[in-house]
Amino acid sequence: MPNRYEREIEEILRNLDPIDPKVGKTQKFGAKFRRRPAPNLRPQPARSASWNLSLSERLLLGAVICAMLAGGYAFLAGPNIITLIVALIGFIGIVFVALSQFVSLPQRTQSVRYGNVTITPLRRSPWSTIKTQWNLFWLKLKYRRKNEP
Repeated sequence: MPNRYEREIEEILRNLDPIDPKVGKTQKFGAKFRRRPAPNLRPQPARSASWNLSLSERLLLGAVICAMLAGGYAFLAGPNIITLIVALIGFIGIVFVALSQFVSLPQRTQSVRYGNVTITPLRRSPWSTIKTQWNLFWLKLKYRRKNEP
């Protein structure tokens, strides 16, 4: 009787296994045939082009476009007031690109935790170095006066 149950269980398990195809010429005997995944039938939605440009990148792009337009118009129609205005707009854009690196605020750095200690980095700006040097200068003057008789 227990033999009968074992045979039924084995038969059920055999029926649950997927049917293996016959072994091909290149496939080794006893190796399972690996099926390729079915191709995705759903079409992927088309991605739209995103233009996530920073302010300085936008200014630089605008300056290059203005310079190209001014040069092309000057070549076709000759130099006149329109080419001067478009070229000046391009030049001002390049100046703003150069200045934006000094004016823009740097991204805040995150605090880092080492065990029990949290280290918060200092926020530095172009003026912080000058301010530090100025404060050191005044401290030197202050202590020099006290030490002299």
